[in-house]
Amino acid sequence: MNARFELKVAGTAGFCFGVRRAVNLAEEAPQKYPGLKIRTLGPIIHNPQVVTQLTEMGVAQVNSIDELDPGVVIIRSHGITRQLAQQLQEQPNLTIVDATCPFVRRAQEIVAQMSADGYLVIIIGEPEHPEVTGLISYGRPETTLVISRPDDLPEELLSRAKPSRIALLAQTTQTQQVYHEISSALLARKGELRCFNTICTATNDRQSEALDLAEGCDLMLVIGGRNSANTNRLFALCREKQTSSYHIETAADLRPKWFKNKRKIGISAGASTPQWLIDEVCQKLKTIS
Repeated sequence: MNARFELKVAGTAGFCFGVRRAVNLAEEAPQKYPGLKIRTLGPIIHNPQVVTQLTEMGVAQVNSIDELDPGVVIIRSHGITRQLAQQLQEQPNLTIVDATCPFVRRAQEIVAQMSADGYLVIIIGEPEHPEVTGLISYGRPETTLVISRPDDLPEELLSRAKPSRIALLAQTTQTQQVYHEISSALLARKGELRCFNTICTATNDRQSEALDLAEGCDLMLVIGGRNSANTNRLFALCREKQTSSYHIETAADLRPKWFKNKRKIGISAGASTPQWLIDEVCQKLKTIS
């Protein structure tokens, strides 16, 4: 490493368990199902470089069930809606490989159970994110609410005792801070509140380590797909601690001017960022003078 820099790479950077499992299933599929057309329904993970790599291996992405031919379909790590899962089951000559993250699957089961038991289900997350649209589908439309921040809580919900029973959970890549702010606001109201902290432990550990790094470094790099929710949250958290923070997808995004008069460089990466991309960034930094 260039003597100008002291480089610190987060030990939690890179693939989490759920992503690694999904990618492994996709990489193994051509050998497991020789001669069959293999497709992922949506991007298997939110990392364009990995999606491209899988396409080159013969595991391409389709965006709707209408694009599927007989063969093998791999369900993305974020999961899919209950309705879409049923439609896949009804397709002839289609083998389904479920790469849904087990933590996402648990959250789906919680939504289904709490809805069946008559609770108002509140999901903290991004309404348009595929994981969240999947979670919503396991509840009842009239008793399922998605919010992104504490300000989204309806005033009438906080000031009235009804509904008397609420279940709270979160998108697995949410921040603990937002979860605790919302749960605290709901705890202040009358009625029953069941809190399910469905935030993945890997997400929490990654965020904590990245914050510690950002606080002790002159510059912070966060590596990951622009469409990755957990990477974007990681970057936002780092920028709160260290204004010289940059979100990059690959080593090609690095700019030498960023590193002028910098001595300690911290690196973290989203849960869908492969180790080889992190290594390429580290190698590129060696050439910056």
